[in-house]
Amino acid sequence: MTKHNKTTRPTGSTPFTRRRFLTSTSIASGTLMVGGLLIGARINAAEDKRGTFDYIIVGAGSAGCVLANRLTENPDVRVLLIEAGGPDNSEKISTPLRLIELWKSPYDWAYNTAPQQHAHNRSLFWPRGKTLGGSSSLNGMIYVRGHASVYNHWAAEGNKGWDYNSVLPYFKKSEDYDRGADTYHGQGGLLHVTSNYTPHVITQAMVDAAVQAGHPLNTDHNGADIMGVGFNHLNTKNGLRQSTSVAFLRPALERHNLSVITNARVHKVAFSGKRCTGVVYEQAGKIYTATSRKETVLSGGTIESPKVLMLSGIGDAKQLAQFGIPVVHHLPGVGKNLHDHTLLPVIYEGKKTLPPPNDPTITVLHAQLFAKTDDALPGPDMQPLFFNVPYYAPEQQGPANAFTLSAAGIMPTSRGELRLTGASVDDPLHIDPNVLATDYDVKTLVTCIKMMRKVANQAALEEWRGREVYPGPDKTSDQDLAEYCRSAVVSYHHQVGTCAMGNTPMSVVDDTLRVHGVTGLRVVDASIMPSITSGNTNAPVIMIAEKAADLIKAAS
Repeated sequence: MTKHNKTTRPTGSTPFTRRRFLTSTSIASGTLMVGGLLIGARINAAEDKRGTFDYIIVGAGSAGCVLANRLTENPDVRVLLIEAGGPDNSEKISTPLRLIELWKSPYDWAYNTAPQQHAHNRSLFWPRGKTLGGSSSLNGMIYVRGHASVYNHWAAEGNKGWDYNSVLPYFKKSEDYDRGADTYHGQGGLLHVTSNYTPHVITQAMVDAAVQAGHPLNTDHNGADIMGVGFNHLNTKNGLRQSTSVAFLRPALERHNLSVITNARVHKVAFSGKRCTGVVYEQAGKIYTATSRKETVLSGGTIESPKVLMLSGIGDAKQLAQFGIPVVHHLPGVGKNLHDHTLLPVIYEGKKTLPPPNDPTITVLHAQLFAKTDDALPGPDMQPLFFNVPYYAPEQQGPANAFTLSAAGIMPTSRGELRLTGASVDDPLHIDPNVLATDYDVKTLVTCIKMMRKVANQAALEEWRGREVYPGPDKTSDQDLAEYCRSAVVSYHHQVGTCAMGNTPMSVVDDTLRVHGVTGLRVVDASIMPSITSGNTNAPVIMIAEKAADLIKAAS
């Protein structure tokens, strides 16, 4: 074993002991981080006993980092965590205000969808984290759990133990809430949740305007009631991003039973019959095999986890046969049920010069509104997001001195799919969310535009509000607004559903997150959601990983 004595840490992080970060040199030479220390040996199960672990986790994202921490709490188990991206040691990641700089950077998978039939054949951009922490290192740091009715629906569909009362303890377990513990919140957990900060003056005015428009002020969207307008809870601490890498993985790196490999792409899951035995992965142009004694867990997210399953022979047999992939188990639901929240710019030019975002410790999107299109709904189906800057769709142009009241639909009924385009991990996926395929999804956005216009026209925004840039004052009829929706809809970056939990013929995992039809393999990430939560998905994914860790421990 070769010890590297030079310690580096990401800019802005707090000091810690014994941890060693992968350097670019060590990544290129295929080194491995074990118990926080770098060693020079490569992993090969046939040649080196270090290639055998109790658990292998594929993907060090929002779920994978949580699993790595919780599973290594038992010193008698050995865990390997494999990440396709590199370390998260960039100020762009740690500084909340710089999040947009991460898009299309080396930290981003930077996916693009197929042209969307119901959105003027536009391809939508989907940024997803490709680094330690995954999308929790790339997202807006908004901590929202969603309405209880969604979890209760999961349970009603046959997923035992996923009702809201059953999952609430897992939300609280992770949480270190800055207002203290109560019925709905935890304190002392690994994930810090910040509610105490000074909002931008424009954001404050938008919240005040929403209250004037009739929406109740809600100081805690994660408490007893999600409805109304208020300022977001943020995953930040001491002014820096609290990704799952920061909150969960870094403490776990102090343990000698955790090994982490970065810049390593998993090609497939290995099987002996229908028993998962580990993974085959590539690093620095060479192929290696790692073996799992107990279980392998896919935590690559809604896009990468189903891709690995299909490349491994688990998926629709007809599609796999097109690319000569031997079928391990016919599971037609893999890659199906793809859906996402929708976001739509409603932008106003400033009547006077708007103060620029100048607080690096908060993002430009720190307020939101939860509302219903129909009072009879069990929970919200709209989540407008307020920006103190203009947020234009890629096809749009306009003044820089502007602010945004984004319309948003969060209970979509449209469903799409992912499909392979080849048998190699390097072949891109065909990504088709089939966005706005239903009238309901379009009407929800139209309703939300009207709601945002009403908010914008309140007295609280009078001194700041200039002309409406988008949709524009000429867009007045529902038909005009529907066309605008199709021309400008973008992703809310909350893709879910492609390895759906359940017991139907199209389900991929059961309610313990085991993959149907095989053994020794689970999926733990946003892809297991049978239907999307009514709010940002990062907090629910962390909850899913917390619950999964207990399920895995109970089975060992």
